[in-house]
Amino acid sequence: MRHGSLVLLLALMAGCAGPNTASSAAGTAIPGAPLVLATTTLFADMAANVGGNRMRVESIVPAGAHVEEYEPRPEDSRKVAEASLFIENGLDLDKWSEPLLRDKKRDAVVVTLTDGLSTIENDNPHMWFDAQLARKYVEKIRDALVVLDPSSKVYFTDRASAYDGELVKLDEEVRAQIATIPAANRKLVTSHDQFPYFAKAYGMEVVGFAQIEPGKDPTPAELGELVRRVRSAGVPAIFVEAGFSDAISRTLASEAGVKKIVTDMPTDSIGAPPADSYIGVMRTVAKKISEALR
Repeated sequence: MRHGSLVLLLALMAGCAGPNTASSAAGTAIPGAPLVLATTTLFADMAANVGGNRMRVESIVPAGAHVEEYEPRPEDSRKVAEASLFIENGLDLDKWSEPLLRDKKRDAVVVTLTDGLSTIENDNPHMWFDAQLARKYVEKIRDALVVLDPSSKVYFTDRASAYDGELVKLDEEVRAQIATIPAANRKLVTSHDQFPYFAKAYGMEVVGFAQIEPGKDPTPAELGELVRRVRSAGVPAIFVEAGFSDAISRTLASEAGVKKIVTDMPTDSIGAPPADSYIGVMRTVAKKISEALR
């Protein structure tokens, strides 16, 4: 699979449409289809599932890259200027998009997926790790596409409904997966604070995380306190985001007596199969957590 391509849940065998482009279960976008631009591949995947061949969907941040640390390029401004719909997460996850939006078309619509949704943990932005909140994301995308192309309302509504059914199944699947973990082991220690919504939705406890924000190491005092909490909780494993250094997590594991470290957790971007769609990312996360903690 080429870097930056999306594989949709409804078309697992669909070919790649190009760099940072979402192909569709309904085929290649029709000529003249409006450009829908998302900040990350996760949201582009959602939009492509709803928009089908009546929208051309792309992501600014390529697959495998981290949204919070992304630095916009000149070509990103050109894409924003062309887009009819811009999809962002909000809550500072993709705050680098703000200057880019100065270049948007006057009539372009901006959808902030977290607007109106209840936040937790100091406005943590990683809401999509609760599949029920991801369903809210999809509703917002559907409504924005209908405004953009009212003549396709039935088309978008039907596709959104079908995709929503898959998200309901996903939520049940993740819940069942986490239920296989002994209750005493349902504890998360991660490299970054990316899973509070996952923990709340699926009955887990966040014991701690190695970095308050990406790229910012804990002070010796903070690390010492985290070691104490992890050792006291008897945590079986530590989880590290794919693409991030595991140095602090390995130090934490060594000092707290944790034997297992999982270093390839997908978070805000799709990756290689099976984590090559939003649903694939969720399934991969649930599988890795349940296997490491059982």
